[in-house]
Amino acid sequence: MSFNPDEFENNNPFADPLAEQHQNQPAPVRDSTAPPIDYNNGVQPPTTEEENEGDNQESNLLNESGQLTEAEFRKLIPERFTNKYELKIKLIGVERNKPGNPILKMDAQVKGLPRFRQVKYKDIRRTFNEVVKFNKYLTISNLEVFVPVIPSANTSYPTNGEDETKQLVMVWQEWLDRITSNPILIRDEEFVYFIENDFGYSVINSNRKSSVASGLMRHTLKQFSVPYDPYVELADFRPMIKNAYLICQKLHKILDRHSKTEKQLSIHIFDMSNKLNVLSQFENTHPGMKNMWEKLGKITQIQSDLTLIESINDMGTLGDGVQALIDDFYEIKEALTNRHLIMRELLQAEAQTAAKHAQANKIKSRSSLDPIKVDEALRSLEYATKVEESLNLQVKRISGEMLYERKEVIDFTEKKLQKLVKSFTLHKVEHHRKILKHLETIRLDIRIVDERGGLSRLNRDNLGNLKHNLVQSQSAKGDSWSSRTFRSLEKEEQERENQNDLGESDSSKPFDDDNTNKSSVVDAKNAASLLGIATF
Repeated sequence: MSFNPDEFENNNPFADPLAEQHQNQPAPVRDSTAPPIDYNNGVQPPTTEEENEGDNQESNLLNESGQLTEAEFRKLIPERFTNKYELKIKLIGVERNKPGNPILKMDAQVKGLPRFRQVKYKDIRRTFNEVVKFNKYLTISNLEVFVPVIPSANTSYPTNGEDETKQLVMVWQEWLDRITSNPILIRDEEFVYFIENDFGYSVINSNRKSSVASGLMRHTLKQFSVPYDPYVELADFRPMIKNAYLICQKLHKILDRHSKTEKQLSIHIFDMSNKLNVLSQFENTHPGMKNMWEKLGKITQIQSDLTLIESINDMGTLGDGVQALIDDFYEIKEALTNRHLIMRELLQAEAQTAAKHAQANKIKSRSSLDPIKVDEALRSLEYATKVEESLNLQVKRISGEMLYERKEVIDFTEKKLQKLVKSFTLHKVEHHRKILKHLETIRLDIRIVDERGGLSRLNRDNLGNLKHNLVQSQSAKGDSWSSRTFRSLEKEEQERENQNDLGESDSSKPFDDDNTNKSSVVDAKNAASLLGIATF
């Protein structure tokens, strides 16, 4: 939907709505020696009494303009300023169950959190549907948090295969790490029931409902203009997330179309291999040509299988990851929309409070006062004031937490995309090297067709006898085409597994994932070497 600011009155999201009221007042001047304000990391603490007085004046100014100071951050979001609470959950296995509803086996470790009866929990078993319900509850009851969406129970890999199991374990562990790293989510009471309940868990606080509009009312409210947002970072964040959401949707459609094209290509390559086998049956004059056509038909059939496998790997490595980002971006966009709806409720509450004030003043100015009407007006005014204060605190808490999580979302998305592109590129290189290796296995069969290395069949009769260089270019030592020697991917995976085993044996850091995060970073200096890693 196009947006034309000229069609609306006073609809600039970055304009101060109180500017007209204070245009006759002198503008406050900030002391140049005061520390800079950073709303993502809080305000630097003062060091002298003069700076304290200046910060108090600054705090009053920021409160009038809708911004938050460090003191307000600590009051509204105390979970962000303590390290006493910690919760780690590790996925140790996946059991087969009904299709689309596997059983997740987990271990948990608790530190400092109240209401937990133990420090360590082992063999926690939850079905996938139960985890989905738990994730939905977290989204509804924590409006200030960008709750990550749990990945799907199905992947693009073959069902119940080894590749699918590895993919599910990786993405589910990533989701567990994200929700347990949030200090607000781990303080939710439902986490206690999720971990301590026996098998057959159901959401205990299921009666808690969302405080924002839904359905047709939500769709209608989203058509209105966005309310004034004093936080520029959050005002820019929702359009950026929506743009990324649409781009990832287009990318996923392109990948899906490309995968279907690759599957059709594998069918045509297989048909070509059958025709080559038929061609070998009609070659009766030259036994070397007959052998060459047979071998070439077999290699073409193998290439058809590799093309089909590669079409699956493309969606498994990159397509599923992009779909997970799409789901995350959608939930973030809806969370920011919930914030706008609550801000609109706050504006309505402020208007209601002003109306109650006017009504109370009108009753007060009368010559004869009715005690019943006076009490009723005071009660309604007090109730409207409490509603306004509650919504004001809720908006400030949501805004403060989203300012923190905005940077976390951007960092996570960058690392996720780097990891997906790296995995996709390595699988592409591995696919082409497999094809090259199989083609090199029939090099001798082609060259022994005649004494000139088979080139005389291409009207190159002037060539002399050629020596057959049968050295394989693709080996475990490296790629002779690039004149470099690299470690194979299999050795890298073994070394990575050994490092993970050593990390698990360390009792001081039972859930340390720093090594895995560092290994997923692609540096520009070793990008060429990553593309040249041998896989055979």
